[in-house]
Amino acid sequence: MNKAVEAAREGNLALFQSIDGLESLLSKVDEDGRSLLHTACTSGSLELVKFIVDRSGKKSSLANTEDDEGWSPLMSAVSSGHEAIVELLLSIGADVEKTNSGGRAALHYAASKGNVPLLRMLMSRGANVNAKDHTGSTPLLRAASAGKVPAVKVLIEEGGARIEEADKLGQTALFVSAESSHNQVALYLASQGANLNVETKDGRSLESVSNSELLQSLISCKGVMQSTDMDEK
Repeated sequence: MNKAVEAAREGNLALFQSIDGLESLLSKVDEDGRSLLHTACTSGSLELVKFIVDRSGKKSSLANTEDDEGWSPLMSAVSSGHEAIVELLLSIGADVEKTNSGGRAALHYAASKGNVPLLRMLMSRGANVNAKDHTGSTPLLRAASAGKVPAVKVLIEEGGARIEEADKLGQTALFVSAESSHNQVALYLASQGANLNVETKDGRSLESVSNSELLQSLISCKGVMQSTDMDEK
């Protein structure tokens, strides 16, 4: 098994094919519950992934196997940015709505990586743009907190993501982008109607987490914030 895992990690198809008893290893998992398909999807070798899939009698079942953290091969491929592999997995029945132990689906990872082609691919297969993980974070919140402007735009303009969705702390996409000093994301969200008067469950306001440059730009974009403390700045 170790030799097969190493070959899969390296994306080395020739080495993989040379392993004795390979057929019996295809359904086995490593100490983290990861199958050889999981590892191959992370490596980015489309040829190796095809080789493994072609030798499986239950392709859809294989595509939806989970490791100990609930990760599917699709999540591994999306997180690693391997578009051709993602397309292949979707073609054999990979579930775009499957979530891992953190409650995240593949779209959450495409969003946080800012991978627009993968966002579009997953949305075209019915991925829920407003799905929340166990912290209440949506793909839009993850893209916004990572400063991925193109991804934020695609989620809203093409996917219909709800701008005012908040996580369990009451943080919206505008709030997390401002807190992380991702000014372009914050300004775009404001231009799309995001509420400037958002307040988190622990009482933090946009005003309290934004840098002065961003705050003034937001005010110019949306008008004076309705805050009793605004005139003191």
